[in-house]
Amino acid sequence: MGAMVSEALRAAWKVLRDHKTLTLVSSGEGQVWAGKVYYGVKDGYLYVALEQGRNYRNVVANPRVFFVIEHGVPDRFIQGEGIAERLGPIEERPERHIIFRNAFELVPFAKSFPGVEVFRIRPTRIYVSDYTGDWKPRAEVEVTDEVLRVFQTDLPFGIPWWKVLWQATRPFAFTVTLVPVLLGALLAPTFSWGWLGLTLAAALLLHAGVNVLSDNFDYRRGADTWRVLGSSRVLVDGLMGVTEHLLWGLLLLGLGCALGIALAGLRGLPVLGFGLAGVLLGLFYTAPPLGLKYRALGDVAVFLAFGPLMAMGAYFVQAQELSWRAGVLAVPAGLLTIGILHGNNFRDILEDRKAGYTTVAGLLGPRGSSLYYLLLVAGAYGATAAFVAAGWLSPWCLMVLATLPYAWRNVRIAFRPARVAFTWLDLLTAQLHLLFGLALVAGVAIGRWS
Repeated sequence: MGAMVSEALRAAWKVLRDHKTLTLVSSGEGQVWAGKVYYGVKDGYLYVALEQGRNYRNVVANPRVFFVIEHGVPDRFIQGEGIAERLGPIEERPERHIIFRNAFELVPFAKSFPGVEVFRIRPTRIYVSDYTGDWKPRAEVEVTDEVLRVFQTDLPFGIPWWKVLWQATRPFAFTVTLVPVLLGALLAPTFSWGWLGLTLAAALLLHAGVNVLSDNFDYRRGADTWRVLGSSRVLVDGLMGVTEHLLWGLLLLGLGCALGIALAGLRGLPVLGFGLAGVLLGLFYTAPPLGLKYRALGDVAVFLAFGPLMAMGAYFVQAQELSWRAGVLAVPAGLLTIGILHGNNFRDILEDRKAGYTTVAGLLGPRGSSLYYLLLVAGAYGATAAFVAAGWLSPWCLMVLATLPYAWRNVRIAFRPARVAFTWLDLLTAQLHLLFGLALVAGVAIGRWS
């Protein structure tokens, strides 16, 4: 294999690795059609999922296809020809996980549209263009068995182990730990950056460990399937084994406990009480015999663990004294934390009912869940305004009002569950929580030091 071909294959590998969608062009029954589809790659083969539209009908009639993978700027892209093989319905084919690993955004579409099927494309020829370095003409490569072996051995498409471990912790939710810890620490009469750093490290390790173990329990109980978006998906999509996943969660939890015990030894036993209460609420959120999530008690558990308890614990580490006010002032952040959870449970009402589980969203139904979400979001802003009016928070904390456009966007989405954006209500609420929380914390900080 020549140097030019090897260079072209490496450029093609980078394109395939760094993108999630391709433009699939098909022809059949006298019609040509092009459409964007999510894809995954394994051993040089492309896997796509097609609903029963024009591309689907064309490919079934004529398996010869053309595809383009690019990102809107013609600096590095590939064009290709291939033969598509119809594998079967997405709910029956394990190859779906090859696509989900690369583009989990496909999940809501795959479960919403009937008749989605998985196809495997065997590239026969690719045209590689790469202008990111020195100018290179388009390279034409015939995809022989030798070329496929290069993708299987020298240019693998697996996800690096450290990214899998990071994904398993569900880092998008760490904002619910960051905000109450910062708030509690900044409310204390004395403040130390060192103690704040140790408190955050312990809290984040405990949170990560609980997230991993929660996913593990959900998966073992059959609550997490390929249709569910709320988990990290490392188990559902086969990125980790159940045992190694469990060990990763226990390691994180152990490190968090060790740091928490050290903090308790240095700052006082109440630190241990706050940490233990939070861990138990987090673990028994999904763990038997309680399984609070499945008894419609998850909202209360999450509110306490990621609101008042964390804020009071962070306050005590700084001041070595208890403050109920610190817990009360964490209510706005706690309400938005419930909002993140509710966004997830609202979306998964049908899946949870099929699994025999009861959540608050399941009890309320779609209309009630929309109103509940509105009350949670409005409650966060109302409570903040009330605390400012009472003199418990600095007027600077009204900076949270700058995040109202994001809140309004989310509320509108919650009342339109048929829209695609509704699928991401939990992630959008996590974004709101972060922006609201940082504005609240900034207001407390300015009021403290101005």
